[in-house]
Amino acid sequence: MTKIVFIRHAESEYNKDGIWAGRVDCSLTEKGIEAAKELGKTIKNNFDAIYCSPLKRTKQTLEAIFPDAKPIYDNRIIEISIGEWENKKKDLFDEHLRELFRKGLYTPPGAESHQDVDKRVCNFVEELFKKYNNNERILVVTHNGIIRSVKRNFFEPSQNIMSTNLGMISLDDSNYEYYISRRDFEER
Repeated sequence: MTKIVFIRHAESEYNKDGIWAGRVDCSLTEKGIEAAKELGKTIKNNFDAIYCSPLKRTKQTLEAIFPDAKPIYDNRIIEISIGEWENKKKDLFDEHLRELFRKGLYTPPGAESHQDVDKRVCNFVEELFKKYNNNERILVVTHNGIIRSVKRNFFEPSQNIMSTNLGMISLDDSNYEYYISRRDFEER
């Protein structure tokens, strides 16, 4: 059974300061780097392939977990663009609008829609399941927006869509089969 493990990057400077990062290329905090190093002590690097978002915070996370990793960088797992909200304090925006954004019911001006994110993330995951179909283990170091998309598309609906820094989720063949059957049903 193929298994894809998604890890959200460690704490970034923007996470610490309550700023929307989106595509801004911010760094990890020292606390984030240390937490990623600690995680690296608890998991084995027995992955057949490692994919990483090209943003600095994911690269730093992977380097802290597995210093010798040779990742494949993929733009499809880069964080959601949040347009005019990027690089601004979260508390400058109305809580109701922030909640609507998290639920995919509002797109900030100039931002990428959740549907567009889902399209690229599903394309990425589909490609992995087609390429690795012989019990491989794949690691993907990415962002909260990407993990939310994975949860929306490959798991039964849940209220718990957010992920913590260094939070992990795993997909296997059963998640992929759920996605395919749901996708095929919706296309009819």
